[in-house]
Amino acid sequence: MTITIKDFIQDLSKFAIGPSFFEKIKIASEPDKVSIEAVDNDRQVILKASTQLIDDLEGDFGLSNIGLLNHITNDPLFADAGSSLEVVYESRNGKKVPTELNYTNKSKSHINYRFMSVEHMPQQPIFHTPVWDVTVVPTKNGTQQFNWASTGLSSYEDYFTPKVVDNQLKFYIGEEKAASQRGGVVFADQVSAKFDSAHKWKIAPILSVLKLAESADAEFSFSSKGAAQITLDTGVSKYQFIFPAKSK
Repeated sequence: MTITIKDFIQDLSKFAIGPSFFEKIKIASEPDKVSIEAVDNDRQVILKASTQLIDDLEGDFGLSNIGLLNHITNDPLFADAGSSLEVVYESRNGKKVPTELNYTNKSKSHINYRFMSVEHMPQQPIFHTPVWDVTVVPTKNGTQQFNWASTGLSSYEDYFTPKVVDNQLKFYIGEEKAASQRGGVVFADQVSAKFDSAHKWKIAPILSVLKLAESADAEFSFSSKGAAQITLDTGVSKYQFIFPAKSK
């Protein structure tokens, strides 16, 4: 499959920019792939992603002012074959550097989006992938039930704790058996792994990514080391959203 710059930017806009976690995203061209990295300001969400080589894209650069990039891809004419997206390069110190993305739609309206110099990108966190103790495939029903329960309890609790009970992965919202408002959902059935977490995770960012899982092949993993990860494979890029936990 050949990935065009339009394919890449449209996919990035939906899956990396759409959840509104990140102010800046780093893009780096490697010999056999393009890598994508980002971290939110509170360091509660880390993104590590990659795609295969993209036609007409080379070099390293950053994305800032990403609301404008999202606006471009939301143009009703964006997907039209008559609308074009072109990377502009400049020569700096003898090196070819991507500096701009020029979008012109079928009606000849255009927006020039400037890239950020990679030297001005914030330092990206190093994440050492742990052993995942439990991995499940999110379902529409599981996500809907998690959303329903957490919305009702949002005034009382922002975090949830995962636990495998009787071969079911359950998400407990609030302290189990506490004298307070609380609840929980069965997120996945037929789970053979054993898992009883000493950590809890913030609900809102995880739900934001789970709602994208219907448009991609997805996996949801937890580690007793205090990390969770949602992997989304869209057919264009593979996104790994990593969520550090908080101790209970």
